[in-house]
Amino acid sequence: METSQILVTVAGVALIAGNLWFFFGKKTTIKPVAKGALYACPMHPWITSDDPTADCSICGMKLVRSDKAGK
Repeated sequence: METSQILVTVAGVALIAGNLWFFFGKKTTIKPVAKGALYACPMHPWITSDDPTADCSICGMKLVRSDKAGK
């Protein structure tokens, strides 16, 4: 293989690995929710908080009050 082919291959593998890490490598930590109102993201209902001013850690949307979240 030529040097340019090796460099393109290595760059492609690095790009794929970076994309996989960006989308799947991050761990979202969710703190336990105390009794009371529970707020969840409309697009990602597993993201919950007891703070009414919180934003979704994935998409940044405001969390909305949810009676079903956490049940």
